[in-house]
Amino acid sequence: MINTDDVELTISLRHDLAHTIKAYAAKEGKTPEQFIVDILWAMRAERGMKQLRKIQEYGQQRAEALGLYSEDDVFRYLQP
Repeated sequence: MINTDDVELTISLRHDLAHTIKAYAAKEGKTPEQFIVDILWAMRAERGMKQLRKIQEYGQQRAEALGLYSEDDVFRYLQP
């Protein structure tokens, strides 16, 4: 089903790669287009999780540099 916001994109693939996509899609009962869209959404979600982990690591490093190891430490730090 084509949404009015959808954009058609045509790409050229090596024969073996196109065959692999078609085979995987068939195994999952999807069209090659649906299969590729699902892969792209999964990749997007994975990259988002990687960014979140980087932000969490940065926050943890900053907290440790300030001597904040527990929620109580954070609350004490934030008290005027």
